[in-house]
Amino acid sequence: MSHPKTPQTKHDIHPLILDRWSARSFSEKSISEETMEGLFEAASWSASSMNEQPWEYIYAEKGTDAFHKMVECLMDGNQPWAKNGSHMLLSLAKRKFEYKGRENRHHMHDVGAANTTLLMQAAQNDIYGHMMGGFHMDKTLEAFGIDPAEHEIACFIVLGYLDAPEKLGAPFHEREIAPRDRKPVSAFTKKLS
Repeated sequence: MSHPKTPQTKHDIHPLILDRWSARSFSEKSISEETMEGLFEAASWSASSMNEQPWEYIYAEKGTDAFHKMVECLMDGNQPWAKNGSHMLLSLAKRKFEYKGRENRHHMHDVGAANTTLLMQAAQNDIYGHMMGGFHMDKTLEAFGIDPAEHEIACFIVLGYLDAPEKLGAPFHEREIAPRDRKPVSAFTKKLS
């Protein structure tokens, strides 16, 4: 689906990649449980070191106490718009391999891959997500009984169907309509010979 935030690219990039963007304006429409399960199944097919699949998700639907508790863990700059999403996810990474309990130094990399896969599957379903690193760590660990020796919090993710940017106040409205941009490929690649 093409939308005003679809960027112009130099090369032919898959539409699912271009359609994934961090929206802030969400409609009242709820994501079905079956669709949520499909998003999690998509995440499960991400690559991971030793096929460990170190990702775990805690999630809640809007209108529940758990959803409200998740919103309360967010920084003030995320709460005003994130509270309008259909679902809130807490993305966790298991720190150790199940085999022999060794440290998995790739745990956050692998969870990031799973989150991106989940968001591309969401885009396929016209669902938008916004990953958030702006949250209160200690409050989140306590609220959800997370042992930081066992799990590292990757981020919160809010999911929902898109709504008009006009429903957002400043400064979120301006961010919602601002063009997307990226560094040129030459800025982050180095070809060796």
